[in-house]
Amino acid sequence: MAQSTEKVFQMIDAALKTDPSAIEDAEGVYQFNLTGDDGGTYQMIIESDGARAVKGEEKEPDCTLEISADDYKKMVAGTLNPTEAFMGGQLTIDGDMGMAMKLQTVLNTFSF
Repeated sequence: MAQSTEKVFQMIDAALKTDPSAIEDAEGVYQFNLTGDDGGTYQMIIESDGARAVKGEEKEPDCTLEISADDYKKMVAGTLNPTEAFMGGQLTIDGDMGMAMKLQTVLNTFSF
């Protein structure tokens, strides 16, 4: 059975705390507005003193991504290329595009 969105973000939270090198130069607040059955709002907050992933909206986002929960899980698993998802209309990005570009590097360091 596929992981729930909440479980995926818990794994990201653990990975962010375990491997701080993954988030160098990627400071900011990423918000994920996930649609579909297992959707919800989540944030990945990367600050100079550490990083975390949370459910809900804790801080004002610098970069907001909207994608279906299923496609997000594929993206994190590495089976959906974020650039292709964006170009194909599956992923919309609002806010700091430079941060969005760094996100692919951050996500590539995780292996779920």
